[in-house]
Amino acid sequence: MISLTTGETAYDQPIAHKSRYTKIKVLMYHRIVDDEVLCHNYPDMCLHVRDFRTHLILLERLGFTPITFEDYRLYKQGAISLPKRPIILTFDDGYEEIYKLGFPLLQEYGVKAVIFVLGDRSIQANIWDSNKSRLHIPLMNDVQLIELHAAGHEVGSHTLTHPRLIHLSKEKAWEEISRSRMLLEILLNAPVQTFSYPYGVISQPIKEMVVDAGYIHACAAYTGPPSFGSDPFEIRRLLITSSTKMTGFAMRLLPGYKHYRWARSKIKSFLFPKNDENNSPESIDESYLSNMRDYSQRSREDE
Repeated sequence: MISLTTGETAYDQPIAHKSRYTKIKVLMYHRIVDDEVLCHNYPDMCLHVRDFRTHLILLERLGFTPITFEDYRLYKQGAISLPKRPIILTFDDGYEEIYKLGFPLLQEYGVKAVIFVLGDRSIQANIWDSNKSRLHIPLMNDVQLIELHAAGHEVGSHTLTHPRLIHLSKEKAWEEISRSRMLLEILLNAPVQTFSYPYGVISQPIKEMVVDAGYIHACAAYTGPPSFGSDPFEIRRLLITSSTKMTGFAMRLLPGYKHYRWARSKIKSFLFPKNDENNSPESIDESYLSNMRDYSQRSREDE
């Protein structure tokens, strides 16, 4: 965990009790679609809206209550209590499909989520995938994003333009991290305190920039400690797509699943070391899609 100067953020203000919520799971979604063909062609990015409904029903029946990172921050300050079995649902990239298909279901089941979007609001589609065989996928516009935020969903930053931050100069990386927060706060007229690293690519200097930019939480993808809260600037998430299947989704809800995945990644890193910048078992030089495919394949092997 990065050491912060006393008083640097509200997150580290003393509390009278030790957190009981180290087992909070953070799920990572991308696209919610209503087309079976898209689920077949892009199984590691898409989830059918029918399956998303099933996920929400299952979470409810198992006693999970979705919260936001803002809820957790308030809990750490002693301002609110958390439910018995909290869980956090996150959506990366801010696709319009989330607004059109996911948002109505979230409202129907009274569920809150965290949406990570770009600070450069002039970007209207997934231009970062332009060199891949991907469809032109619209992103949420300002009006839609404001409506989601007004409905109680947390909005976090996913940088300005979705770059690989470690490949940028220090000045450019700082602009992507800090300016995106500023622009989103102006748009929403509210604090933006959560960040998501594009492609899950992280380095220590990048994490320190996120701290300096004033964020309180930052989400990784495949890296970070298995215990929630151990490192608020490298929060491990569990990828959920159509490749996950219902059995895989249920497995991810088991108490020891994150520790199992963490231990497995450590063993893999020891047996098959790679020379990447953040010493993670997944090479940051590979594409994010390749990482997700590998992650999903390994998850299917575990089912």
